[in-house]
Amino acid sequence: MRDALDAMARRLPRRRTLALVGGAVVLLVAIVVAGGAAYFAAGLGPDADAVAAVEADPNVSVDRTAVGTAVRDGPVTSSTVGLVYYPGGRVAHESYVPTAAEIVAASDRDALVVVIDAPLNLAVLAPDRADRVRERYPEVDAWAVGGHSLGGAMACRHAAGNAEAYDALVLHAAYCDRDVSESGLDALSVVGGADGVIDAERERASRSNLPADARVVELDGVNHAGFGAYGPQPGDDPASLSPDASREAVGNATGTWLSERGAVTRDGPSRSVSDRAPGAVRSGAPVVAG
Repeated sequence: MRDALDAMARRLPRRRTLALVGGAVVLLVAIVVAGGAAYFAAGLGPDADAVAAVEADPNVSVDRTAVGTAVRDGPVTSSTVGLVYYPGGRVAHESYVPTAAEIVAASDRDALVVVIDAPLNLAVLAPDRADRVRERYPEVDAWAVGGHSLGGAMACRHAAGNAEAYDALVLHAAYCDRDVSESGLDALSVVGGADGVIDAERERASRSNLPADARVVELDGVNHAGFGAYGPQPGDDPASLSPDASREAVGNATGTWLSERGAVTRDGPSRSVSDRAPGAVRSGAPVVAG
């Protein structure tokens, strides 16, 4: 009996040591996870002046909702063309409010752009958040889904699995790793000529995943960060266009394309079209600062 008690006594320190080591490992993992979450949650941007300029523009409305931030230029009706927008990785979603305003300004139709608010600023954690946006605006008949960088890739994945819910796919400095060539979707890919972040070779190779009639637009002087308002991005090339000019170029390319193809849906002509003349430039368009 005494021998057994002695043996138990000798094992106690060893067990205590293992418990301490185990606790230390758990604590270290918790610190790493918390630090990683804080890193992504902090996000890049937004440029407060650029967002404030949009909010001060009487021609657009900025609505903050449970699913994200919506930018529109009129009441949401059946004639409104909608775009659900996924933000880039680790970029605060409101960094795309100025870009959304440029898209709305360039559209000949009443337009609605909703930039989703992704957990920890990672669209990969909310791949189907677009469903909640469409549910929030049931009056919209024509929907596009898109996004910037990682957000664009997630938008493509969402579209690949839900093509029947959308009319179009919009990629900003992004590419599809899913085949949507036979999806029936219209597709627009806007890339920057000074983008130093995107894998250019992979982007070109991935164009075969898009429909054959997809439109690809390359904007000279626009870099990766030029698609939003969040400041410089590590690894990016310098842009020859200013941040506000870059966003205007992106908005023009996207908004005019949505107008061109948005007047007709897969179910036939839309029920109404905005009274604005094609190509008209509205007075008091958003002025955004870089």
